Formats: sequence, C-alpha cells, structure tokens
Amino acid sequence: MNRKRIRSNKFLPKYVTRFDSQHGAPRYRFRHKDLPGGYFKAEPGTEEFRQEYHAFLHPGEVEAPEVAPRYAAGSIDDIVSRYVSVPERLGPSEVTQSKIRAILEDFREGVTQTGLRIGTLPTARVTFEAIDKIVARKRVKTGKGNKTKGGVHAAQKLRKELVRLFDFAVKSRMIDHNPAALAEKVRLTVAERTGGFHSWTEDEIQMFRDHHALGTRERLAMELILWTDQRRCDVVRMGKAQIVDGCLPVEQEKTGATLWIPMPPQLLEAVIAMKPSDTSPFCFLMTKRGQPFRKESFGNFFKKACVDAGLPHCSAHGLRKATLRRMAELEMANELMKSVSGQKSDKVLAIYTRAANQKKLASSAMDTLAKWEMSARQAQELVGRQALAND
Repeated sequence: MNRKRIRSNKFLPKYVTRFDSQHGAPRYRFRHKDLPGGYFKAEPGTEEFRQEYHAFLHPGEVEAPEVAPRYAAGSIDDIVSRYVSVPERLGPSEVTQSKIRAILEDFREGVTQTGLRIGTLPTARVTFEAIDKIVARKRVKTGKGNKTKGGVHAAQKLRKELVRLFDFAVKSRMIDHNPAALAEKVRLTVAERTGGFHSWTEDEIQMFRDHHALGTRERLAMELILWTDQRRCDVVRMGKAQIVDGCLPVEQEKTGATLWIPMPPQLLEAVIAMKPSDTSPFCFLMTKRGQPFRKESFGNFFKKACVDAGLPHCSAHGLRKATLRRMAELEMANELMKSVSGQKSDKVLAIYTRAANQKKLASSAMDTLAKWEMSARQAQELVGRQALAND
C-alpha cells in the first residue's frame, strides 16, 4: 500500500486538510460546517485512515474499532512503540514513566534536515553521527520563561534515554550495536558546571527565618524542605496523621523510593506553631482557601516567599541542596546523606554537595593529616628511645 507523504491538499479527500506540527511532522484534520471535526491518527492511503474518514462523515453510525498504528517493521516508530509498551522499562514511578515517554515521543516526531520524520527511518540506518546532531540540536534552548525548551540538561537526558532505547533494539536483534552509546557525551562547560540552582547559605536561611516568623505557612514550608530534603511534590503530601514514632513516611513521587524521615526539634517547633485553622491532620501546608497545595502552585507560593524575604535568587530546590551541603560540611558519609535525600548514586549526590564549604573541609582534611603525621612521628621517636634504653 502506498504510504508516500501527501504534500498538497488537492490530493486529499474532501473536507480533509494537511498542516505541519511544531516539529514539522505532517498532520491531517477533518473540518465540515455541519459535522464534528477532528484530527486523523493514521496516514492517508491506509485502511485505518479510510475508517477514520468514514467515521467523521457518518458520526451517527457505530464507530469501527480503533486500529493501533501499524509501523514499518524495524523503524524508529516500531522500536519506540515496543519499548514503551512495558512501562517498567521507563522508570519506577508513573511520573518518571510519563516524562521519559514524552522524551521518546518528541524524539521520533522530530524531523531530519531533509524533512523526513525521524520515526519513519529504519533503526538500522541510525548512526552515532546522526545521534550527535540530534542531541546537539536539543542542547540549544528555545522559547522564553516557562515555555523554555532544550538546554544542556535536556540534551543529557535525551542521550541517556536514547542509549537505553537502542540497548533494547540490540537485545531485540534489530541492530548489532548501539549508536547512541557511541555518540559524544554531553559535557558541561565551566559556566554550566558552576550554574544550576543556587544552594542556600546559612545567612540566607537565617534571612528567611527573620522575615517569616514561626506560625506562618512560609516558615513551615521552608522548615519542611530543609529538614526532610524532599521535592515539592512530596512535601505538599506530608501531614500530622502520617507521623509514626516521630518519623514521616515518604514515598517519593519521582523515584518510588520509600523513606522514613525523623522529625527534628526545629521542624516540630514550626509544626506546633501553626494555627489549627491553617493546617489539617492530613496536610501540613494548606492554601488560603483551605485546600492542599498542588506542586505547581506550591512552587509559585514558595518563590514569592523567597522574593518577599529579599532572596529572589533562592528556590525550593536550592534549599534541598543546602541540606546536603550541611551534611557534607559535617563530613557525613554518602550513605547517611542518601538515606535522607533518597539519592541512589554517589555521582548524582556529588552534584548536590558541590556547594559544601571547601575551606572548612580542606581545614578538616589538613588537621587530620597533621595529627596523623604527628602521631606517627611520636610513635617513631618512642621506638627510638626504647631502642637506646635497651642498648
């Protein structure tokens, strides 16, 4: 069956028009002044398209069963569809699975320099050079404000997920090597390496406390993040009713990990200071309307609290980094830090502890070295004196 892309509306059935999506991929729409409109899922020239067209023309009839898209065997569309068909391959939680599925969908809906949709290409023809170009394009930021897309971290994530996708293709014997694994790694520049979310200093933590007194929602929000080291999506689900033996159970939305976080005196003080009308047994943090925060609205609320305290450069995520920075300065072992944050890898943990006070850590290291050398020297001198006494 001929599936050649139709580039002109004059070759399409009546009431059907063609347009390009934001990724440059062709889309087809049915529009009739007396009938409900909609978008086609199938390509023109296929049996699926014919069935959809019939359903648009005759909306009162029993709709034909929806037909799953038929992708060319061995194509990028084929391997992506097979890969995402088992959600557990994508990640431990629905949130992570949804994000990775979106990354792969965006990848296959992309367009090559010659105008071909990437999903239609044979998987076996993908080279590491092609992956390099795709990842390089993802590294360039586009859009403004909340609609910004791309960037170095998006490029790193894309390459990581493509390595996993093509590993699956190798296991499926569709290809004999992984082109994404051969592609260049996305390395941070010096400016990018020192960027990211600002890690709060001790002075900034005190500035926030001075501005937002105990008993305010803003102060409780800050103490919750600082003393639990959890993401905003997890913080907004915490409440008194969940406390067991002085600990808060946390099932991380992003990772699916289950943690038990003890409640230190500073956090308990902030919880007790709240008016009963400003909180609930099942949720510490409530909006002015008496509803639990959503993670998006909580982010806006906390950012405003930072601005009001004279800390516009600070954020909830930067406060999490401050907790790990504190633990690093106290020379806590990585396993201790990961038991609180839920991080699984030392490499990821290092990103968050980079703001640890280098001068303090270096002083501690030198002090330990000096004491070790002095102890060794004293031991050697003692052995020498004993040898002389024996003579």
